[in-house]
Amino acid sequence: MDEKNKKIVEKKEQPQKNVPPSEEKVPKPEDNEMKELLQRTQANFENYRKQTEKRIEEIKQIAAKEIIVELLSIVDNFELALKNIGCNEVPKEFKEGIELIYSQLMNILKDRNIKKIPAEGENFNPHFHEALMKVEANLPENKILEVFQDGFTLNGKVLRHAKVKISSGKKNTENKNEKIMEEK
Repeated sequence: MDEKNKKIVEKKEQPQKNVPPSEEKVPKPEDNEMKELLQRTQANFENYRKQTEKRIEEIKQIAAKEIIVELLSIVDNFELALKNIGCNEVPKEFKEGIELIYSQLMNILKDRNIKKIPAEGENFNPHFHEALMKVEANLPENKILEVFQDGFTLNGKVLRHAKVKISSGKKNTENKNEKIMEEK
């Protein structure tokens, strides 16, 4: 045995001194400070770990968002093709194939929590819609008349605003005629 091990063995073999119970394991102020420091450090590390996981998830969502926005132009092209397929003489099987691919694409988006923004017939909401035209109509003001391009949300956040035509309200020709008569 080397000297270090001999000292350890000798210490174990030495009889323990009688220590009064009051002096046995009394926590020192330094021990409490170290314990609190350890607890704070553990809490800080846990918070750091959670923040890092959250940042990683946000980065993944941003990367997914960019790809999804690019896919939305493909969705637009499919919708345009589906509208125009009825105008041309296209084989039934071809039309069914296009419809199947479109529905698969929409199911993939739906599974990823990507939803179309409701638009036509709804009230205009600048958080979800982008008004490209405002025309007089027999509908109340700010009612969406037509959708030029669908909008989409991802987990409740807007990916792309719906591009719409809205109503400016009813045409008041009677009121204008009355005002003209009064001025004369």
